[in-house]
Amino acid sequence: MISVIIPTYKEPEYLDLCIESILSGQKYKNEIVVVVDGTKDINQSVLDKYKNKITSIIFEENYGQTKATNFGVYSSTNKDILIVNDDNVFPKDWDSILLENYNSMMLLLPIKLNLMTVCLNNSLNMILESH
Repeated sequence: MISVIIPTYKEPEYLDLCIESILSGQKYKNEIVVVVDGTKDINQSVLDKYKNKITSIIFEENYGQTKATNFGVYSSTNKDILIVNDDNVFPKDWDSILLENYNSMMLLLPIKLNLMTVCLNNSLNMILESH
């Protein structure tokens, strides 16, 4: 399975949509790690909504996206890791598509396509567009 790392700051509406799309679009039970970078009060309602489905890491101070991302990666439990922004939206079966087409020599990067974010390199991008 995949560990999805989501560093977040001050965008609870986007974070909610991101988590919802991960959960509703996944075929497998993936790990979701949300790292709140110094804005717990703003994001608390979203964290509470998904508390049984995500792992939350909360920084009391803002340390920046890089530190939040790194801490999320270090805290993850799966060997396959996907790092996304809190405003990403996932398509249906995103995880099975990634796992079926993944090879260990590939680097997966987030890219935006209209309102939907797909995390793939160029060759895998064509596969997702056909689904």
